[in-house]
Amino acid sequence: MNYKDYIKAIMFDFDGTLIDFNYQATDYTKEALKLLSEKGYKIVLSSGRPCYIAKKAYEQFFKEYPLDYIFGCNGSEMMDLKNNQIDLLFPLKAEIVRKIGKMLNHPKITLGIYDGETFLVNKEVNNPVLIDWMNARWLTPVIYDYSINDKDRSKVLAISDPNDRKEVQEFLNSLDLSDVNGFFSSPICFEIAPKGISKGKSVELLADKLNIEPKQILSFGDMENDVDMLLTATGVIMDNAADELKNIIPLHTDAVDKMGIYKFLKENNLI
Repeated sequence: MNYKDYIKAIMFDFDGTLIDFNYQATDYTKEALKLLSEKGYKIVLSSGRPCYIAKKAYEQFFKEYPLDYIFGCNGSEMMDLKNNQIDLLFPLKAEIVRKIGKMLNHPKITLGIYDGETFLVNKEVNNPVLIDWMNARWLTPVIYDYSINDKDRSKVLAISDPNDRKEVQEFLNSLDLSDVNGFFSSPICFEIAPKGISKGKSVELLADKLNIEPKQILSFGDMENDVDMLLTATGVIMDNAADELKNIIPLHTDAVDKMGIYKFLKENNLI
């Protein structure tokens, strides 16, 4: 396919795609964004983080290369960078948040809700891995009683130490989460989002806004929560993704720390 004439917008996951899980960005990724910006492509971030935190994270590494849109919380909200307006598109209802707080009561899981730069957690956080994860996102944990939640939310996070993944996964598999969308977005984070909402929905919304076809959006990602985005758009999966995910997506590129994005764009004459 001649991607150069077909692709009109580029959509990126953030963690594990634009930066690695050690919170590092390569010069080649920066160069790729610079060249895309110069060529006039719409540049879009699709993140599991809320829009305002995703914007801060992006600007920490790539502030020279402006974004056009951010889809946050895996498609639950959208930010138009022309006016910095954030729209909550698909909220998780207050009663479902209360139900989740009761269902996901497990000693190895900490629940969290984004509320500005406050992170509403259901228990005290002592694990240094989880503390580092929150610090990297400018989040301040505050103990919160989920049983009294009376607000719609973008999503609920269930965070846990990756060393406890097997136990946590078995517990999650035992639950009936059929009325929500549950998935791992990183080795630490299991997300509970509104039913039917995914990064794939973000692709459809962006295509409608730009008056183009979803396949005219080139997307890059690496985690379970990116699969719908990669299937709906013209998706490219990073080599740092799990093998079972790479088997789903036909287009591949090298890992984030091995020039993956730059190589694919260069080899296909997009930069």
